[in-house]
Amino acid sequence: MPVQEPTAPGCPAHLAAGHQNLSALPLPPGDFGLPWAGETLHFGRDPHRFVAERRAKYGDIFKTHLLGAPTVFLLDEGGNHFIFNGEGDYLENRWNPTTRRLLGGNCTAMLVGEEHARRRRLLMPHFRHSAMAAFAPTFARIATVHYDRWAAAGQIVTLIPANQKLDIELIVALLLGEDPRVDIDMLSRHFRRWTAGLSAVPLNWPFTTYGRALRANAKLRAAIAAIVRRRQALPQQPPDLLGAILGIRDEAGRPLPFDQVVDEMHNQLFAGHDTTVTVMTNLMLQLAQRPEVLARARAEVDAADLGRVPDLEQLKRLPYLNAVLDESMRAVTPVIGSFRVMRRDMAYQGYRLPAGWVVRLEIAGTHENPAVWPDPATFDPDRRLADAKRPPNSFIPFGGGPRICLGTNFAYAEMRVMLALLLRDYDWELVPGQDLRYRHLPFPRPKSGVRVRFRRRG
Repeated sequence: MPVQEPTAPGCPAHLAAGHQNLSALPLPPGDFGLPWAGETLHFGRDPHRFVAERRAKYGDIFKTHLLGAPTVFLLDEGGNHFIFNGEGDYLENRWNPTTRRLLGGNCTAMLVGEEHARRRRLLMPHFRHSAMAAFAPTFARIATVHYDRWAAAGQIVTLIPANQKLDIELIVALLLGEDPRVDIDMLSRHFRRWTAGLSAVPLNWPFTTYGRALRANAKLRAAIAAIVRRRQALPQQPPDLLGAILGIRDEAGRPLPFDQVVDEMHNQLFAGHDTTVTVMTNLMLQLAQRPEVLARARAEVDAADLGRVPDLEQLKRLPYLNAVLDESMRAVTPVIGSFRVMRRDMAYQGYRLPAGWVVRLEIAGTHENPAVWPDPATFDPDRRLADAKRPPNSFIPFGGGPRICLGTNFAYAEMRVMLALLLRDYDWELVPGQDLRYRHLPFPRPKSGVRVRFRRRG
């Protein structure tokens, strides 16, 4: 069987096609670790250290054994191209059964092949940058209410839970509208218990994290289903995402089935919440630790004269604000990676990737590649302003290819508004003596939750 290697414009030279026998190619270097468990415990304990040590030992491609499956890590931008280019062809998205059960099987994230592409085509118009402009006043109003509440409290604010309360309100407003009958506190409570189960041992017992997550998941889905039923009865839909999804019709003029609408709203609630909480918490930490960066970003915002409600187009044109935001996502990537599975044998960089093996899209490892990002451990927004041309797929906080995050424009819109408001109107400083070491799974966040003294400027 001849070697099959994808080719595309800009594809690295080492992907040149060949005609040797696939079975003659070696497997990537690496160690499968212990029987059955493989190296799962090492990876889960500290994914960054796991990747850095093996990159130093084996290079940008290595094999291991994670979660019961032989797994290949591809750490360079060429590997990302290989993964994005292979979607629906020689690669297929892979979710573990635990996550699949908690997210539901009918949402866009779980679909594959043409079904996935068709669903994205239906949803994509509602996530364009232009569609976000109408929500900017809502973002600003809700964020200001929360920030003023933090400032008025006159006490220490722990950013992770505070940002969770803020962002659940923002994402619910975008997805479900500002219906006073929606109990946001209830949704937030069930949401936190549900997402805690994504990285838990999948033991469905009453006292386990996973068992509690399943029960919270059922209550959350029931609440969303009740909202969807209430909205279906309206003669005209409000201009939010649920209204847009209820208005979707396929090629035959049929609406999405009810269970698919519930699954989609459930998934978008997850996709739009924890990543933003992670980015904003880490960003506020990074700025508090670097007063010179904070002062420079604040000066740019002050000079822009944004007005009461920041305009998204104006914010998009502030170079240093956007450099700070992007560098924060590079330095501490909110979603560190995802998995695909090989559908057939392929060759990459002279190695054989067998059918059935898992391939890791290593987003954090890509952002820590010293060949592309010199001194990657340093937080330096100026690297985003430099004229240096970096390879395609070397900055991928939202993934890439056919599975790039649908909510990318929403995430950028709300984070730009929140960052601009924080810089313009508020001050915060870290409380000394807290534990700022990171827990990396399911999201990279400091152990202390990041405790700050928060107040209005001036």
